[in-house]
Amino acid sequence: MSLPPAPRFDDDDEYERSLQDADFWAPYAKAALRLSGLSDQGEVRTHFPTTHVAVLVGERYLVKLHYEDWFGEDCFQDEREAYRHLGGHGHLPVPELLAEGALYDEGWRWPFLAMTAMPGRSLRDLGEAPTPDDLERMAAWLGRTVRALHEVPIRDGERLSLELYVDLIQTRMQRCHRDHELWGSLPERLTAQVRDYVWRSRDLIDPEREPAVLLHGDLHAGNVFLEGRPGGLEPTGIVDFNDAYEGDRHYDLVAIHVKTFGGDKRLLRAFLDGYGWGDLGRSWPRRMLALTLAHDHDMGEPIMARSQLARQVATLDDLAMLVWDLDAPDLDGEPT
Repeated sequence: MSLPPAPRFDDDDEYERSLQDADFWAPYAKAALRLSGLSDQGEVRTHFPTTHVAVLVGERYLVKLHYEDWFGEDCFQDEREAYRHLGGHGHLPVPELLAEGALYDEGWRWPFLAMTAMPGRSLRDLGEAPTPDDLERMAAWLGRTVRALHEVPIRDGERLSLELYVDLIQTRMQRCHRDHELWGSLPERLTAQVRDYVWRSRDLIDPEREPAVLLHGDLHAGNVFLEGRPGGLEPTGIVDFNDAYEGDRHYDLVAIHVKTFGGDKRLLRAFLDGYGWGDLGRSWPRRMLALTLAHDHDMGEPIMARSQLARQVATLDDLAMLVWDLDAPDLDGEPT
């Protein structure tokens, strides 16, 4: 079968702009479906923002194409292994991997994954539409869903293993202070405290401290889907296992609280209750902020953008109480 010429970009900015261009990516997504023996009929839409090309074709299929210069091979292999790992666990509301392959034999091959599309829209795309009740219901459901994900039996593979998580956390503990200097999201007085804070918390975030579970890795608002009308929105599933790991369950909470719940402790409490998390322990705020600071994505930016109080605190201990202590006031200074 004939294929369109391979996509080429002068730089990363040009590639990133293309991610919103459904007309540009439609021939490639449809070619991937045809190579997989699947129907290519239906309206084509892109899912944005995203790291790699994510194209919806009709209401049935999502195609992900992986860009070489943004760790394309690693992301393709990681996500493929995660979906293979999840196969056979039909109780989990995640896409089903239908096919995998590559568009080209020469040059960058543009590897792809074809999977079932998730009904509804992402929480991020819904914006301000969800009501407080919708959000609390979603948070409790997400707690139950993440618990089920964490209970999936683990089979060590080339891309999913505790060893890789241990390496991630140990590397992040050594260099996260330099990344925060580069990111510039935290006030300088807090950035100056990061190195010592994370080091003093090393026992709390020891990657081998807890039994290892299957982690989503980056469960932000763009990866949680719901459908229905405001006031009656119901969750449908979670997507995008590009950053899956095998490791400490606490790691998943960082993106969930900071980037899905916007630091809302009411939603975090509903999540923990739905999960059945149990006793948090006296060191919970310090442990969770240390993981927040050591995360391989900039988790300081959404906190600082959300809260004037967070921008004003004097110490990272103060920030830990503000973001993670369920008995302390929330990011707006309101009782929780």
